[in-house]
Amino acid sequence: MRERLLADLDARIARHALGDSSGVLDEQALALVTELASLGEADAGSLARVAALHLCRYEALPSEHAKTDLQVAMALYTNLHTVDPRLVPPEVREFLGLASPLEAGMARMREFEQTGRLDQLERAISLFRQEVLEQQAGDPEGVHSLGVALLRRFERTGHANDLDEAITLGRAALAATPPDHPARAARVAWVSAALRLRSPD
Repeated sequence: MRERLLADLDARIARHALGDSSGVLDEQALALVTELASLGEADAGSLARVAALHLCRYEALPSEHAKTDLQVAMALYTNLHTVDPRLVPPEVREFLGLASPLEAGMARMREFEQTGRLDQLERAISLFRQEVLEQQAGDPEGVHSLGVALLRRFERTGHANDLDEAITLGRAALAATPPDHPARAARVAWVSAALRLRSPD
């Protein structure tokens, strides 16, 4: 049942993206949301679809009728973002002013530094990986941050693969950092320190 409802919502959202908003504006679309809610506690995938539907309705409706849909979309996307920023598409995060995976990962790293909780470090690593995937053009900040987080995990667990990947990422971030960038000297020192960990003698 849930799969059928989600497939129907997906089709309506896809048609909207192609320029046909009739499927997100008709009453049946909201009836699908009500039916979905009647199935019990929604999972993240269901909430993401409902949020997307309301955002599509906001885009399609005249401004004087769109406020409620925008408020619902914002509330749902904000809740999803709190659970995991990767559940919110990059363009929606930007539109709603929500934190990027890099910013969310930095927050998890600060929590890890304060509490020592490895689960916060694992969340940070996951978020930094998402940032690197989204920024394929080569912004070195996410690459460097992922390297730093992996090095911290190596220090906790001793897994050599983490150290090797951290060094590879550190070198890549350094290569993408312009010579006059204020962070370059610190990144050179960081890569040197990581290399010494691999070959302490």
